[in-house]
Amino acid sequence: MAAKSPPVMPKGFRGSLMPTYAGFNQNFEIGKYPQKIQMALRKVAQTFYVTRSFDGIQVDNSTYFAALIRPTDDSSVVLNTQRELLILFADYDTFEVRTLEAYNKFLDLVASARIDRGIRFLVSGDYDIERAVQLYLEKHLEYPIIVPLTFEVLSTRVNPLISAVRQNYHIRDLFGFQAALKEEHFFFGRSDIVSSVVDLAKSGQHSSLFGLRKSGKTSAIHAIQRRSKATELIIATFDCESLSVHCRRYGELLVHIVETIRSQNRLKALQRPKSLEGVVVSEWFNFYMAQTMSALQTNLLIIFDEIEKISPHTGASDHWRSGNDPLYFWQVIRSFAQATKKFSLSVCIVGTSPYLLEQARINGVDNPAYLLAQKRFIPNLTFDETREMVDRLGFFMGLDFDAAAISKLHSAYGGHPFFTRQICSKVHQLTFGQRPKDVPMQRIDQAQTAFASQLQSYLYEIVHNIKVYYEEEFALLRQLIIGSPDELAEYVKQAPDLVDHLLGYGLISVRDGVPEIAFDSVRKAVLRIAPDEKCEDLEDKWGELCLRRGKIEQGIRTTLSVWARGIEASDFVSIISSQLSKRRFEALDHLDHRFLFSNTDSPLYLTDLISILGSEKVLTYLGSRRSELRAALNEVNKYRADAHAKDISDEEMNLAKTAFDAVEDEFLI
Repeated sequence: MAAKSPPVMPKGFRGSLMPTYAGFNQNFEIGKYPQKIQMALRKVAQTFYVTRSFDGIQVDNSTYFAALIRPTDDSSVVLNTQRELLILFADYDTFEVRTLEAYNKFLDLVASARIDRGIRFLVSGDYDIERAVQLYLEKHLEYPIIVPLTFEVLSTRVNPLISAVRQNYHIRDLFGFQAALKEEHFFFGRSDIVSSVVDLAKSGQHSSLFGLRKSGKTSAIHAIQRRSKATELIIATFDCESLSVHCRRYGELLVHIVETIRSQNRLKALQRPKSLEGVVVSEWFNFYMAQTMSALQTNLLIIFDEIEKISPHTGASDHWRSGNDPLYFWQVIRSFAQATKKFSLSVCIVGTSPYLLEQARINGVDNPAYLLAQKRFIPNLTFDETREMVDRLGFFMGLDFDAAAISKLHSAYGGHPFFTRQICSKVHQLTFGQRPKDVPMQRIDQAQTAFASQLQSYLYEIVHNIKVYYEEEFALLRQLIIGSPDELAEYVKQAPDLVDHLLGYGLISVRDGVPEIAFDSVRKAVLRIAPDEKCEDLEDKWGELCLRRGKIEQGIRTTLSVWARGIEASDFVSIISSQLSKRRFEALDHLDHRFLFSNTDSPLYLTDLISILGSEKVLTYLGSRRSELRAALNEVNKYRADAHAKDISDEEMNLAKTAFDAVEDEFLI
């Protein structure tokens, strides 16, 4: 008998390939459970490997039972995970929020590394459990994915857990988060940079994190706070954008830091210093911070978020922006951190601009924060991280992004997680009908159009900050865009530290020593701030061609829709199947001509329409003009939105217009 082929692993999965089969672990104690739940567990064991039993847990007056289950090889592909999952049994007629408290109590009993905490199964006695869970999740956007089903559904379906997942798509938009992610369930990538900050703090070293707006800085802070709970490290975070921070003078802020740390760790309050300036406040801080750390018996990490608000030239209050407060504040902090003691104090400086760390002097005096920490920029997601995020969240929303779609998303937004998620959210909003469903390229194009103005407003602010604070780098960026990249290429090769903001922010990328714009929207933002006549002319050309191309596609669909009404359905299917490739034909959800040739929901690309027009049974009146029109359409198809970075000569523009004229005469009224 032939050996069984290894299972296809989920995209981006890096786990073990050891096979998993359905059934019970030999050490599973099924006798711990009531009879009804024993029957439910036996049903689960038909399709999952049931690994660990638990005693029942009491929450208020209710008792809940749970078990750990591991997906089989086939199920792990569907669920995009091979780690164990918690299945909770709530044998009550009405869903109560306290049911969710039971999850945490059970999860606290197991090592986190072996559990996928982002997916949770719930078997309930409440016949309206799906609606109850949906209402809860609509108000708690970051709560992990709950897959609800009843005991009855569990007992009657062939593969009930997977079936429940497939019915769970309507619950919420997992891509649509606007605020920073506080929980780990939907945080992807950046694990190395989070670990680095924690490891540096454990050894008493300072760190920094800088990044574009919406690049995930605050989400990274939350991840650092979560990671530190498993270590001997206490973290205190101060949002410098808050009035409670930047409105304070340096001495008052030093006192506020000590008082906040003591309050958060339930240490008794202190008598404030008699003066909030000079020697008095400095000595008060040194004495009581040392006393506080001695009481905590561990290292301390202070995170300053939005550091620009208490930095020279960028501060939100005058005493930080133009006064000596940054100088005095960092003199005290740095002096204390350098002093020898049993436990260490370190800081993590977080913000958009590393200006504070780069300025050698403040108001003519040596800057104590100069090179205090190595500059580190939050990286965008790698292709694999982008694929993991889009695959995993898309799966639970019934959206299947193929490799080409993910490649387009990664290329278009350079791995920027927020921008990528927002486009995928738009895809979700634009997708109708039964799921799961493949995501066509046209849907991504529609989503990009819907997000374009919002994206431009984000990038305008980002690029404007580059111009204000790093004018020479902005000039190099503009040179790259208007077609003079040599100077920037020389800097990348000979002095990369002089363009580190462009590289660090991910505005440019370098391949084989050649700098390129990371994604096209950066180019548009730069030209809004510093226009160039040549580029504006190029933009006008592409704008005209894209507009005409879109109208032609609509005209062809309308023409084909009218044609399809006059032929038999079986003939229509036969023609479509013969003209499209096998892969494209099998990817179609419906073969109704109203759907296929819809000007809003059609899954067909222009190349598909050209193929369909290749049949002599389609629009028979075209006759000998068919080959000429298809040749002109192939010329038209060259002028796509994703080709905008290319130059187009006047000669090419004239050829394009000739092709467009020929097709428009046929398909546009």
